[in-house]
Amino acid sequence: MNRRPLHVLFLVESLAGGGAEKVLSDLIRGLDKNRFDVTVCTVVDCGPHRDEVKRHARYRTIVGGKGLLYRLKYALVYRVLPARWIYRSWIAGDYDVEVAFTEGFPTRLLAASPKKKAALVAWVHVDLETRPWTQGLVFRTLEEERNAYARFQKVVCVSGTVRKAFERRFGAHPGSVVLLNPVNREQVLAMAAMKSDVPPRRRFRFLSVGRLEKEKGFDRLLAAFGRLWRNACDAELIILGEGPQRAALERQADDLGISSALQMPGYKENPYPWMSSADLFVCSSRCEGMSTVVTEALVLGIPVLAVECSGIREQLGGGTYGRIVANDTDALFGGLEDFVSGREPIEQWRAASAQGGRCVSYREAVGKVEQLLEGTP
Repeated sequence: MNRRPLHVLFLVESLAGGGAEKVLSDLIRGLDKNRFDVTVCTVVDCGPHRDEVKRHARYRTIVGGKGLLYRLKYALVYRVLPARWIYRSWIAGDYDVEVAFTEGFPTRLLAASPKKKAALVAWVHVDLETRPWTQGLVFRTLEEERNAYARFQKVVCVSGTVRKAFERRFGAHPGSVVLLNPVNREQVLAMAAMKSDVPPRRRFRFLSVGRLEKEKGFDRLLAAFGRLWRNACDAELIILGEGPQRAALERQADDLGISSALQMPGYKENPYPWMSSADLFVCSSRCEGMSTVVTEALVLGIPVLAVECSGIREQLGGGTYGRIVANDTDALFGGLEDFVSGREPIEQWRAASAQGGRCVSYREAVGKVEQLLEGTP
């Protein structure tokens, strides 16, 4: 007798161009459709990953539409209605497992679900000790957030350092586990070989990818690159991504006199040809959870320079597959200078990165999520 597929709901704030949203898109693509009937529900109907998600899962949203109705519903959901009322009205369904795939509002909403047959799983993608962004914005107190996580049977942390930070902040959770983000190695390599509008490289090329927000540390990367530029270093910097810090970063580049050596072409649906063109991939984040784009750089065999933050040592084999420096501007500048000057052997780091990339297994990572989902109800 065939068992019916497990009905799984993934709740996420939106499908914007961030790392967690891309991870969700990559994950549901790989889940076994014979074993899992997947629904993705967004709080807000926006983001470049929607079409891909709709190809592999049912799709629902809470705040959709346009104009006055959209603004009214947005205000009701975020500022007026109780979480339990939002859950009953727009989220509740015949699910075996309900997953809050991002911290903050999705976690608060699912924690408000009544006791019923569906098991609850929370995903934690960031170091909530270093970056407690949910406090005040989503939860009024630390105790309220701690009680919300206590409602979940499982708490999935994307790296060991994220789990340790979670436990220091909220205490040990009996259902906490570490599951690495799935990265589809074959897909990344195939997309990297596609035609693109990448400008030809004429000098040493640094490249970074991420949402243009303070946490990604691009202001520090510009400051470090500016010091190189003042030393007459023949190099260029490309930052792929979009976000609220764009105007501030452009002003900073003008002030530093590096605008002619900086390209910020925005969000790229296929960033991999751009990444493949780089001499060095740079992670300058003030905080992370598990940087998916660092893993993708390894898959592409690009030398990696990363500042010390959550997940990096696990990804880079403690420094075997990429160079790790302290999480400050001076250390970042020193690392950039070592690579562009040749003090760091670029070809050796390229081989080391490729070695790390060969360790990436998409099927293994997705399989562990499947085991978790089937073992939770």
